[in-house]
Amino acid sequence: MKLGYQGNASRLMEDWVWNEWRGVVLAQVGRLILAYTCVGLVLGAGMGAGLWALGASRRGVFWGSALACLTVEVPLVLADMAHHPHLYAATLYERAGWTKALLLAMSGQSPAAWRAVALAPVAVALLGLLLRGVRLSARWASVPALLALLVGLGQSLGGFAKEPRPAQSRPNLLILASDGLRPDHLSGNGYGRPTSPNIDRLMGEGTRFRETVVQMPRTAPSWATLLTSQWVGQHPLRHTLVGQAVREVPFTTFASALGEAGWQTAVVSDYAGDLFSRFRFGFQRVEAPAFNFPDLIRQRMLVTHVALLPWTALAPGLFPERGQLPELTDPEPLRHVARRTLEEFRPEAPFALLVFASTTHFPYAAPFPQEGRFVAEGYRGPWRFGATPQMELPPGATPPTPEDSAALVGNYDAGVLAFDGLVGDLLAELERRGLADSTLVVLLSDHGEHLADEGLGLGHGEHIWGSASLRIPFALRLPGRVAAGRTVEQRARSIDVAPTLLALLGVPAPETFRGRSLAPLVAPGAEAVELPDAPALIETDFWFSDRDGERYQQVRIPYPWVYETATVEPSGDIALKPEWEKTVEAAKHRGLYLGRWKLLELPTPQGVKVELYDVVADPGEKHEVSAEHPDVVAQLRERLARERP
Repeated sequence: MKLGYQGNASRLMEDWVWNEWRGVVLAQVGRLILAYTCVGLVLGAGMGAGLWALGASRRGVFWGSALACLTVEVPLVLADMAHHPHLYAATLYERAGWTKALLLAMSGQSPAAWRAVALAPVAVALLGLLLRGVRLSARWASVPALLALLVGLGQSLGGFAKEPRPAQSRPNLLILASDGLRPDHLSGNGYGRPTSPNIDRLMGEGTRFRETVVQMPRTAPSWATLLTSQWVGQHPLRHTLVGQAVREVPFTTFASALGEAGWQTAVVSDYAGDLFSRFRFGFQRVEAPAFNFPDLIRQRMLVTHVALLPWTALAPGLFPERGQLPELTDPEPLRHVARRTLEEFRPEAPFALLVFASTTHFPYAAPFPQEGRFVAEGYRGPWRFGATPQMELPPGATPPTPEDSAALVGNYDAGVLAFDGLVGDLLAELERRGLADSTLVVLLSDHGEHLADEGLGLGHGEHIWGSASLRIPFALRLPGRVAAGRTVEQRARSIDVAPTLLALLGVPAPETFRGRSLAPLVAPGAEAVELPDAPALIETDFWFSDRDGERYQQVRIPYPWVYETATVEPSGDIALKPEWEKTVEAAKHRGLYLGRWKLLELPTPQGVKVELYDVVADPGEKHEVSAEHPDVVAQLRERLARERP
């Protein structure tokens, strides 16, 4: 197995897992052996039966079935490799020269041809069995006609269009979000690549906010703020590794408010959305993968079994950890779940559905045909498939080259394009059901992403310099209630999202909400409306590493890396050890945006280091100006102290 945190392998962890979780490891070994055995027996028996039916000798059946199994297995693996090369990169890219060459050769190829090759022996075997059955009994002569009749009947039944849902006086809500989606990588916001044609259309038909700031750029705390309209600290999800007590707390969210008002609420997600299955956010239906430490062990063991991976897609229920693989960010399964959820909503009540995708999350592993589209032709470096870069580079490591960073950005942009396809499909689904004009559609994310392209490292949550990890897209479309083609210049905050959505749906906001509704800014005919400036709080999360050599390590209160500060609870969930809670809270970098200014407070062992940036005159934050504006620093620090929970 390849155990580690986002590209950082740890021998320490592997030894600890074997000593402490040996039962989980051995049980997974047993499941893998059983899966190989079942696949081999079923496939071998099927191929052998087909050869027997075609009149092969006993020796021919034996050796022919073995050859036929290989004829199925090899192209099936190649097809899956062409579809999801990142899934195989962690195992094969650095194993040998020929495996690397094979991955590069399969990238960009259509998997359809390889699947056809894999299915050919199966089709021949089935045909042989069918012909032998026809020869053995005249009664079988009616089978082809019966099959044709059944196929024709199925096609006829499928041709009937579903009746449109009756119009609702109360709007539905559909939130389309992707983990780590950066607004400046959307072509409709001026990005140079054609990454988002469907999202561009959505933004053009509604209102977009030019700048929306999240407080903590990590998935679980940020979603808690988006859903509850409370700052971190007002809600108890203060960092990523909270314990069981927080997981049992019922949160008051816009989902719970809508449920009480009569809406049907649901959230569906793939691997990055495990938080929705672990926290009580008030959704009536949750379809998101579970995740705990035993699951991490199982998925890291499964990903190394190249010969078995394609078969796990045919029966995902047998290996549910497949749905938790970070290297598998294909939105297709999520598309099916979202469509099924829309189908199952009762027509007599409005619905609120949150669809949260992982296609723009590290390791930026878009599937075919988007995979590799934006990577420079001929690039064969270590970041070709996005799975090799370490989120935490050791201090002495060779820094990435401009070509490496460009490849990583290309992989990320392919993920944006893959998510855009999901958005287009679900918008088309609304139109097919007659719901496009009665559904508030919202584009959202939990945080942005650093992509090694601005000298600020990779990932999100470790620091709050720059804007790449702190800004998210926020766009809304609802004909008649949201202006079309408008861009709001005033800064929005993540705590403002929930009250804005409730206001547009006509539902009172709970008393616990701390944000404000921005509905006046998006109302048709109200373009001149402007609200007073409000502070947007920002802060870092728990630091996973103390040895990555990044800039933030030079201005922080030190504490050990995650392998020493975290523990695994009896439930299998990973949590921060209680003795480190106060240190982690005190060490966080904090700050705020207010008007043209961005203030940062960076606690160090020598005291708090203060930085000030004029984000209007200096949007890239190249010049720290606290010495030139001591009065502004004093005012903003006082405001930060007052606003912080």
